[in-house]
Amino acid sequence: PMCTGFEPALEKYTSAAADAGAPIQCIYVPSDRDQPSAAARAKALGMLQVPFDAAAGLKKQMKVWAGSEMMQFGMLRRSGVPALVVLDNGGKEMAFLEAERRGPQALREWPADPRGQW
Repeated sequence: PMCTGFEPALEKYTSAAADAGAPIQCIYVPSDRDQPSAAARAKALGMLQVPFDAAAGLKKQMKVWAGSEMMQFGMLRRSGVPALVVLDNGGKEMAFLEAERRGPQALREWPADPRGQW
């Protein structure tokens, strides 16, 4: 999957953010075929995971899903995966990073916080 090629860049980015004193919490929204696979993937990535049964609703809300899920969700999406929806502490969307199309370059669009950091 395309997401596995993006993961090293995301890991490097989040590590750099943590080293700079501005840690980022990524939450995995699974497109895996089953809960055990999703849990293993989230653990390997060191991420929290949206509950497997809640992932479909979040994908519809954010309009992001894998190509293999188009039969379930339809064609009208803003992106496939990988993609990052950057939320503030209140859950408001700050930015959308289309990593499926742009790859690691998408991380350059991560919004700065009010202190001028990540």
